[in-house]
Amino acid sequence: MSRIYKYFLSIAVLAGFILWMLWPNSPPDEEFVINHKEKEEEKTTEVNASVEKTIMYVDVKGEVERPGVYHLDEGSRVEDAIELAGGLTSSGDPLSVNLAMRVQDEMVVIVLAKGGGTAPAEGGGNMSDKVFVNQATLEELKTLSGVGEAKAKAIIEYREKNGPFQDVNDLLQVSGIGEKTLEGFLEDIQVP
Repeated sequence: MSRIYKYFLSIAVLAGFILWMLWPNSPPDEEFVINHKEKEEEKTTEVNASVEKTIMYVDVKGEVERPGVYHLDEGSRVEDAIELAGGLTSSGDPLSVNLAMRVQDEMVVIVLAKGGGTAPAEGGGNMSDKVFVNQATLEELKTLSGVGEAKAKAIIEYREKNGPFQDVNDLLQVSGIGEKTLEGFLEDIQVP
C-alpha cells in the first residue's frame, strides 16, 4: 500500500507543478502599477531635491577684461570662468591656461600675457617666478628641482585624472614625488 500511496503522491505533485506552470499569469493589478509609479516619482523628486548645485568660487586674474572672483556651478570649466571675467584682453595668451579644466572651489586662474609674460605679483610676494602646478606645461614643470620628464608627466596625468591640486601636500599623491622631492621645489610652486 505504501508503494501505491507514494506513486499517487508523486503523480499529484507533478500534476500540481504542471498546472502551476501552465496557469495563465494575470496582469498586475492596475492600482498596484499606479501606486508603484507614484512611489518611483516620489523617490526621484526626493533625490533631485537632496542634490543641490554646488557653487564654486573662482578667482580669475591676469590678462582678462574684468579680474575678480566669480561664482560657477560645479562641473564648469576654466573657459566659463574666463568668459564671466569678460574674456581675454588683447594681450592675453589662451595657451597659458587649460581652458578645458574643470574648476574647483577656491581655484585661482591666472591668464598670462602673450610672448612669455609672467603672472601678476600678489601682495608683496613675487608670484611671477612661481610655477602654477594646476596650469603648468610639461616644460614648466621640468624646471622644478628634482622634476624630470617622467615626474612632470605624472603631475599632469594626476591633475587631469583627479582635477586641480588643492594643497601642496596633494602633490605627494603623485607617483614618484615624495617629501624630499616636494621640499626641493616647494618655494617655487603655487597651489592652487
